[in-house]
Amino acid sequence: MMDLWKSESDWFARWFNTEAYHVLYEKRDDVEAKQFVERLVNQLFPSGSGSGSKKILDLGCGAGRHSIQFGLQGHSAIGLDLSQNSIETAQKNTESFPNVSFLKGDMRELQKIFPANSFHAVVSLFTSLGYFESFNDLQQTLDGIHHVMRDEGIFVLDFLHVHHVKSTLVPHEQIFKGGYQFNIHRRIVEGWIEKSIQYEVQGEEYHFVERVQAISEKEWEVLFQSVGWEIVNRFGDYSLNPLMEESPRCILVARKMPCG
Repeated sequence: MMDLWKSESDWFARWFNTEAYHVLYEKRDDVEAKQFVERLVNQLFPSGSGSGSKKILDLGCGAGRHSIQFGLQGHSAIGLDLSQNSIETAQKNTESFPNVSFLKGDMRELQKIFPANSFHAVVSLFTSLGYFESFNDLQQTLDGIHHVMRDEGIFVLDFLHVHHVKSTLVPHEQIFKGGYQFNIHRRIVEGWIEKSIQYEVQGEEYHFVERVQAISEKEWEVLFQSVGWEIVNRFGDYSLNPLMEESPRCILVARKMPCG
């Protein structure tokens, strides 16, 4: 059982770059992503809030499904992801979108990648934060987001809702998909939500443990305040219904407060 939960500190760098990862999560809903981004854009940039295209950074963009939707809404989107496979897929998917581009990069190094005040909005969607073992890495990422956002800029965090995860946790299941048999265990321990994933390819066994910090809404609020952001909206699902105890997601919209 100890080996079942053994994990590398930067497990995401390898796991997110495997074919098995993309097979396991391939059926994420593009229609839901389209509707979510449309609603989000209406919230972030309502009519009369200023004309013209906004510049948006999509952190942990994966294959770019949300970045594409921001582009279709008339905005300029840059997607950043640590996975080379994801970036290559995203680039192929957006060859006809001149206002959408992608970079391979580490969100912990935003201050090295982009100039200050580069973006009207930064988004972190589908739980792409909270994986780092070190609190300093998370703090460095938030500081970097603050650096690249303009004053009055918006940060959107779409994170799992810890209460909902605890109440709906499935400890073990097997998933057969795309020629793979995934053996999956889940648990919550010492402030982490963990998913152990085992599978086999041509007789060779593979094992990854996804670990995300069980950060609550209130804890995120304290973190946001520490970098100078004020939460202006709290939603509980991709239809942007209010955040409630039973909500499946914790979607927080924060504004960067101007200095002075």
